[in-house]
Amino acid sequence: MGRGFAVVIGVMLVSTGTAQAADRPPIESWGKPGVGYDQYRSDSVECAKAGYFRDVSQDELAKRFIAGFTAADNALNGGGAVGGWTDSILRTQPDRQKRLLHAIQVGDVEQCLVDKGYRKFSLTKSEQKTLSRYPKGSEARRQYLHALAARQVAAS
Repeated sequence: MGRGFAVVIGVMLVSTGTAQAADRPPIESWGKPGVGYDQYRSDSVECAKAGYFRDVSQDELAKRFIAGFTAADNALNGGGAVGGWTDSILRTQPDRQKRLLHAIQVGDVEQCLVDKGYRKFSLTKSEQKTLSRYPKGSEARRQYLHALAARQVAAS
């Protein structure tokens, strides 16, 4: 159960670096008024699994991604020049495609949370500072996020 929960925490906490930088977006999490910790954790794991185990192979984006790499691989294995293979890879844009596929999975997690009555909220700078004291994946961090979620979402 810990791995799935860690995945959803990774999805739930979107930050590009330390929260102390003024130009960075706030850390966001999800909460629902009155949800108990056990239900919060169960919902987190269930929604994390929805995104983590999603079969993206039939999505057009994934089909294009696979087709591009297949063409590049065929070009290289067919005796083509490395430059042609490199051009094929550049046209495929693997980093961009990976980010787009990841966004589909994140969207599934977020939709699952919304369907369960959760709402996204932003942590204050003070809350972000406190959160940074807890090791990622720790029980104390999960307990802290749950306490924030239940209190802040109910107040909004």
